Amino acid sequence: MATLKFRRQFLLTPTDTEELSDWNHERLASYNLYSHPDCAKYKVAIRTKEGVILGHVLDPKKPERSTMDILRDIVMQENETGVAKELYGLVGRFVLIINSNGRFVFFNDACGLKSFFYTKYEGQLHMASQPLLLKMVTGNLIVKGERYNSFFDSEYVKRNKESWFPSGTSLYEGVYHLVPNHYLKSESLEQVRYWPIKALELEDYESSLKKFSNLLRMTMEAGSKKYNLALGLTAGFDSRIILSATKGVKDKTLYYTLQYRNLTKDSRDIAIPLNLKKVLKINHKLMDCRIPLDKDFGRIYVENSDMAHLDDWGFIANGISKNLPKDVMAIKGSCSETGRCYFYKSGKHPNFSSSSDIVNYNRNWKGIRFIEERISDWYDEVNKESVNKGYNILDLFHWEVSTGSWQTQNQLEWDLVHDTFTPFNNRELLDIMLHIDTKFRSKPDYILYTETMKLLWPEVLSQPINPLSNRDWLKTNIKVALTKVGFERFNH
Repeated sequence: MATLKFRRQFLLTPTDTEELSDWNHERLASYNLYSHPDCAKYKVAIRTKEGVILGHVLDPKKPERSTMDILRDIVMQENETGVAKELYGLVGRFVLIINSNGRFVFFNDACGLKSFFYTKYEGQLHMASQPLLLKMVTGNLIVKGERYNSFFDSEYVKRNKESWFPSGTSLYEGVYHLVPNHYLKSESLEQVRYWPIKALELEDYESSLKKFSNLLRMTMEAGSKKYNLALGLTAGFDSRIILSATKGVKDKTLYYTLQYRNLTKDSRDIAIPLNLKKVLKINHKLMDCRIPLDKDFGRIYVENSDMAHLDDWGFIANGISKNLPKDVMAIKGSCSETGRCYFYKSGKHPNFSSSSDIVNYNRNWKGIRFIEERISDWYDEVNKESVNKGYNILDLFHWEVSTGSWQTQNQLEWDLVHDTFTPFNNRELLDIMLHIDTKFRSKPDYILYTETMKLLWPEVLSQPINPLSNRDWLKTNIKVALTKVGFERFNH
């Protein structure tokens, strides 16, 4: 169990840290880079510059490029604009560090799924996967103060098993989080937005459909060459469209379904994958995650993150640890929701008058001051057309503020049991989607998704996607009726 402590995490600090003496350790300028033995690390030095990738990355269009090839091309760029161009078409989960004569620039993957927190303490900069590692080198800076207490004492956390707060902030004063689509300079500690870079113009649907489906297929084929892939299947859109992209590599892919919470064999998220197994003749396993929690596993799980969701994600992870082979890379359909109008499912984007309208999407955040302040700062930045370039604010909100925090935290916690490959964590793939009219990527039919499946593996549509139970059907129709007469401000 000791080897699981802070699994796949890292710390970059000017301080020597005895607690991490069994981790990989090397010097970057005047800093110590500590990385857990299971955290993949690649380093390239070219003239006066060094580049480090922590995590995994691949180029779906050129799968023969190794991580070292990719890193060399990045380090050879003259400036951050060049680096951003190199990152545009890559998929992976990583933190990128570029050191030029002791001046650092930090990037992360498209949706920030490899988390990156930082703080300045006694005049020195420290960076890590999450605040508990920063606590090792910053004395009493990481303490449970007003922010921490206001969050964990809130009704929101008490009622929500998957509680989260916006990207860019933390539970501690003076500790910050790198937001997707931004890079960080060590000298100024300014997060600089580098995407979007040009005005959004809708593109022809048919050509976009072809680009989208081909890129998704190439992503899965490239991933299959590099990793032992395992795809978790549910009844939903995201896992189904990824399933369709695995047709050419299905014999090399493990498929599985997690049974957790109150799911039974009759639940749609269990029954439909089992039916797909029969139709598609795939290697699929049902994994029971309702088993008793291993006490040692639970202790390590809580110690690995200050946000550990032990009573939900932790129980599921415990089940995964007993079922999933140790050498696989788990595929998740996350990030996909950004391209299918998650916060305005009708496809009709609302108008906003202030950041309060954004907070309304998670009304239980109201009264938690550091969250409201963070949403206000983000909204003030992205509400300018010179910044959003015509991209819908709620698409950027889901991408940067939601996925870049909620899903990032989930993958950090599940690093304890597996690394994660997220095909939609690719700026180019998401950008193709966002250049498509919302009528093709919203309810009720999600046309882009269903037509992609028909192109890639039509048999995956032999089973319904997210069919409604009688109870869900009634709730949905009541909600629609209330929305039409004005009882809900937004349809989400």
